[in-house]
Amino acid sequence: MSCILIIGDKEDSHIQRICCILEDKNQTPVVLNPFKGTENSITYTYNPLRIVINTEGKSVEASEIKSVWWRLKPNLISIPETHEEFERAKFIQREWNLTLEPLKYFLKECFWINRREADSLTRNKPFQLEIAQKNGFIIPNSIISNNSSDVITKANEFKKAVYKPLSYFIIPPDRVLYSSIMPLHEVGEKAANIEQAPCIFQEYIDKDFELRITIVGEKIFPIKIKSQKNKEAKFDWRKDQINIEYEEFELPQEIEKKLLKVHKDFNIFYGAYDFIVDPNGDYHFLEVNPAGQWLWIEEKLNLNISESIAEALVNKT
Repeated sequence: MSCILIIGDKEDSHIQRICCILEDKNQTPVVLNPFKGTENSITYTYNPLRIVINTEGKSVEASEIKSVWWRLKPNLISIPETHEEFERAKFIQREWNLTLEPLKYFLKECFWINRREADSLTRNKPFQLEIAQKNGFIIPNSIISNNSSDVITKANEFKKAVYKPLSYFIIPPDRVLYSSIMPLHEVGEKAANIEQAPCIFQEYIDKDFELRITIVGEKIFPIKIKSQKNKEAKFDWRKDQINIEYEEFELPQEIEKKLLKVHKDFNIFYGAYDFIVDPNGDYHFLEVNPAGQWLWIEEKLNLNISESIAEALVNKT
């Protein structure tokens, strides 16, 4: 008997969707959620090595696992009220991470979405921009630094500066740090903040429309985002993504070919790519999220992204 391991939260709507499709295919996925350790467990024993995962009354040996989908998102359910609770939560997370990460070695013969090493490197935005540029894509005029004088000098080349975080900053329930336009005088005023940690500053690109291009293996799902028709989403479409107009889009063959080459260089199976198409029709690579959301677009446009992911988990070896 072989099984599919999903690492993530069973309450995640994306995981629920994939599980439903897998069950329709007579598969019984095992979902391990480290944020609910009282309901889930993983056990390593030695002489000889044996790895057992227990969840929802199921017990699975590592030798039975044929594919792995790592869909683990940050745990944002609650904020610790005291410093002791905060440190305890960090400790628990570290212990789980150090226990789960070796699975990339112990299950290296399995099919992964995505392999951990490739996923980790692809999340690195300096790396993303270099790979995209090497493959012939236009990228925004950019600087990544915590050297405030370098940032100010570079930003003075821009007509308009955009600040972006390298990772994410979320405080439940609704405080999220998005990309933002920063007036040039404000870049100088924020020098002390810039010096605290590296960040990205890029030149603002005028938009005709935007693209979210989801790739599953070699299947490409390009979606046109009419963000400029929505006042709330003109700068960052994620701020009002439910109320934007979307439609399927046909990529020029040259862009599709370059994009598949980039995807291969990242060595990931799944990725969600964001592009701007400017008024001149030029395509500007912004970023790729190797665990980006897709369900809301799939439901709006009746796409089969979930089906493609589930199919890969069943059939890839």
